[in-house]
Amino acid sequence: MLPYAEINIYLIYLNISINNYPLMTFRQCSAINHIPDVAKGFKDTQEFKELPQRVSEIRKRLAHERQSRTENDAAVDKSGDKCLSQIQTLRQTFNVIFDRLERHTISEMENKKTSLRNKIQADVDRIDDVTEKLQMFTDVLNDGSDTNEALSYIGFTKCDELIFNAQLLLQTIANKDDLKMTFQPFKGITEYLSSLEMLGEVICEGGEKPLPRPDHVFEVEKHVLHNVKVADDKHTCGISGICRLASGEFLLSDGENSKLKLLNSSYQVMSTSDVPDRPQDVCSTGQREAAVAVDHKKDRHEILLVRVQAGKIEQMKTIKLQHICGALAHHAGHLYVTTNTALHVYDMAGGQGRQLYSDTTRASTVFRCSVTPDGSQIYITNYTHHQLITLNKDGTTLSTLTHPELRHPITPHLTAQGHVFVTCDRRNTVVQVTEKNNQQTVTTLAGENNGLTRPCSLCFNSNDSLLVGQLNDDNIVELKLK
Repeated sequence: MLPYAEINIYLIYLNISINNYPLMTFRQCSAINHIPDVAKGFKDTQEFKELPQRVSEIRKRLAHERQSRTENDAAVDKSGDKCLSQIQTLRQTFNVIFDRLERHTISEMENKKTSLRNKIQADVDRIDDVTEKLQMFTDVLNDGSDTNEALSYIGFTKCDELIFNAQLLLQTIANKDDLKMTFQPFKGITEYLSSLEMLGEVICEGGEKPLPRPDHVFEVEKHVLHNVKVADDKHTCGISGICRLASGEFLLSDGENSKLKLLNSSYQVMSTSDVPDRPQDVCSTGQREAAVAVDHKKDRHEILLVRVQAGKIEQMKTIKLQHICGALAHHAGHLYVTTNTALHVYDMAGGQGRQLYSDTTRASTVFRCSVTPDGSQIYITNYTHHQLITLNKDGTTLSTLTHPELRHPITPHLTAQGHVFVTCDRRNTVVQVTEKNNQQTVTTLAGENNGLTRPCSLCFNSNDSLLVGQLNDDNIVELKLK
């Protein structure tokens, strides 16, 4: 139905009589005016006289923007060529790297082959030496010439000694397995490369304002609650982990209902997947892949690898651990796992595990972790001692931060631009940690007045908002930042 304010104009334009237009159409109009009455003297008004100039100006602006967008289209095409060149250069770099790895591996193989052959030749030389000596003394004893008994005795004694040595040599060689070589690829290389769908992420830039500097202190402009409870949830939600996938979707771990929940970009639940037991955390590991920490008492310590396809969550693989799997972080094909008192790192196949850091003074001293985008630093929370600890990539402590606002910290969260946020359980707050001139500062970003009750997990969205998952609430909180 046409807006009532426009009915008179369209009736005249279409040459339709008001008397022929359905009466029901006008019942909600406060008044009906005839167009000739309304238009009387309108051509003499300043508004009408200025119309051509206004049209001219708006057309110029439209033409300018059209030209600008056309130029931007050419720039997009040029940036695409640059991306293609970078992709091809990266492939060439990989070729160089793999050629180098192949050369070094073949060189190592040749060195070890030479070593094995030297060992074999050493045995052959010892056999030949004993054989030649036995033959020499046997020829002397059997030459038929008159030899005094003293020399014969010496020859016999020497042969008997050589026979004994030969028997020892034969026994030693018999106890050796045949030497050979096998090739064992490093664990995780094939699995990791196979898990990749692309060489990297093609990022579309522009259209949105750039994010603030790492030392910018955010403020909350407003907060919005998004309900993530589904019909078959048996308990109040406990969102222990949130991660954003490259597709723009969000994956949540609901520890209270033992579920993974997939949200669209509007934070609506698209699908769920049951987890064997209480998921503790979730982190993105690829374009559409994620790792889930599953842990319950002494019975289950696992990393569950999942993939999101066509709006559904597919569980791909389970990695069993020999220690608590409390929380996860991912960087460059490695998974960082906290155990409440230690930090371990594994490859994506669950192999080559090693401990980077530990604090066994009390429980919950290595609670959760986050890795900087370049992988050079790791942040861990010490829940018991109210600390945020910064490690280098080898696990060496760089700094330990304590602050009155940093009480019972749970999850440290780092953005791609270097902003650091931390959830604090008992204070029901989210704080931001900034550093300037090697001095760390803690600022409370949000609290109970922003809808926070036992905040646990964090996820920074690209559109300047921070998502907060809570341990005993059906809503996640979206903090709109400025």
